[in-house]
Amino acid sequence: MILSHVISDAALAITGVGVFWHFFGHLPFYNRLLWGFFLLTISLAAIAGTARFAGVENLEALHESLQTLASTLGIVCVVMATWALVMRRTVKLIPFVMTLVLGLFLFVVLLLPDVRVFRPVSSSLGILLVMLLGVFGLMRRVPNALWIVIAVMLAAIATKAESFSQLMHPTDFYHYMLALSLLGFGKAVQK
Repeated sequence: MILSHVISDAALAITGVGVFWHFFGHLPFYNRLLWGFFLLTISLAAIAGTARFAGVENLEALHESLQTLASTLGIVCVVMATWALVMRRTVKLIPFVMTLVLGLFLFVVLLLPDVRVFRPVSSSLGILLVMLLGVFGLMRRVPNALWIVIAVMLAAIATKAESFSQLMHPTDFYHYMLALSLLGFGKAVQK
């Protein structure tokens, strides 16, 4: 049992669910679902991580799979949701389904042993696309677009957790920075 990891993963899971519950209720249905897939896949991975770090031995494969789900389906959904936010569009059924199909396709492909090494590439590319959309939103004077940029910067800092090992354990740093990033995304859609 690694108590600090249990606490940080639990904080991440609670933050993901709380942010979704608090900030996204006013959005149109498919827009809200896209944000929900992003936030809740991260929360599911964090819940599995909490149990894994609490000592449940047989959850390692599930935890890894849920992390892959968050870095594929979750990332694809946040890219589409951010595009809709910046463009001030309501997502319709066909683009919603296409987004899910693409995310699930990436998930299945990245579960293959030979392709698994490319998982960080999918999440890095997604972070880059969301950052570009955030900057585009700033150029279009979209209210709260700055929160998208801040959220992405916090997520990018989270990926550099090893650089902050003097401050706290890299796993805990990653969890806390990702939780702050999720709060930033929530502020981005706040009215």
